[in-house]
Amino acid sequence: MAQPIKRQLMAEQWDQFARQVLHPQAPAIQKQEMRRAFYAGAQAILFRVIQALAPESEPTAEDLQVMQDLEDELQAFGKAIKEGRA
Repeated sequence: MAQPIKRQLMAEQWDQFARQVLHPQAPAIQKQEMRRAFYAGAQAILFRVIQALAPESEPTAEDLQVMQDLEDELQAFGKAIKEGRA
């Protein structure tokens, strides 16, 4: 029996992001470098979240605030992109 195809959530996010911010005729090198930066940022955020939610400790108010701050920052950046300010 074939293994089910595993959903790639970050790839889905990249595709959505790229459709919103990349010019359709952007050069391949720009697309490649932006994709690399996107994934590097995602990895950094994931690492920070994993650190905050390590199983040996309960999330603190500070941990939760860091996550909220990240969410706020990412939302603000997305808004700035849509408004042409980033």
